[in-house]
Amino acid sequence: MQAPFTDVLVPLDGSPTAELALGPALVVVRRTGVPLRVVTAALPGDEGSFDTYLSDIAKRHADVTAIETRVVTADGAAEAIAAEMLPRTLVCMSSHGRGGLSRALVGSVAETLLRTIVDPALIVGPDLAEGPLLEGRIVACLDGSDESERTLGPAKEWSEVLGLPLWLMQVGEPGSPADWSSGGDVHEGGHLAVTAARLGGVSGWDALHGRDPARALVDMASSHVEDTAMLVMATHGRTGWDRLRLGSVTAGTVREATVPVLVVPAGPRPAPED
Repeated sequence: MQAPFTDVLVPLDGSPTAELALGPALVVVRRTGVPLRVVTAALPGDEGSFDTYLSDIAKRHADVTAIETRVVTADGAAEAIAAEMLPRTLVCMSSHGRGGLSRALVGSVAETLLRTIVDPALIVGPDLAEGPLLEGRIVACLDGSDESERTLGPAKEWSEVLGLPLWLMQVGEPGSPADWSSGGDVHEGGHLAVTAARLGGVSGWDALHGRDPARALVDMASSHVEDTAMLVMATHGRTGWDRLRLGSVTAGTVREATVPVLVVPAGPRPAPED
């Protein structure tokens, strides 16, 4: 199957935290054959130092793939990244960069970008596990809401493109109704089975319950890090929008997950061109 993106764009700012995104990005381009571009934003007059930095990045990974590099002069990093995006570009970036781990669950640059893009973005948290990346199962995270089911299409696409098994994972608080979908007449497991049958190509499904759904997902991925390639989450689900404009469960999971998280934005995905 052809990849649902035409290239991979990795924003860097010179920090080791931001460079964590290079790991999964290199795996993606190696498996799909799409080009890899690396971009950074610089203030006027600082372009030279960043040119050297990006050249070193490209040389370091020359044995894996050719990397196109570009330094963009811009007032803000988010604006620089957006200016470099092409139709169907996959952004692969760290949730936090040079600014470190602030009190915000997601860094300001990542959060700003996720509010504006229409295609899924691959986000890497600061606790990314060492070792092989993007191996194991693709886990589409659901909470019973229609919004969270936006994860299903992209999760299936990535499963087929990377040749990895697809799982559905429903997450909710203890005591949640057995059926969150409609009418209350279908049990949770039955709803997952119906969703799996409708989607097709699903290898299995499961349910997690906890008062902190984000923590439940993080713990699940950490305990199964060898067989969980990525989590796929929507920016808005049953819990609503928090002050970051990113669903609080998704934000908490992105911040602490030990595997990459494919974040599916709230905006409609454009129809593919013929």
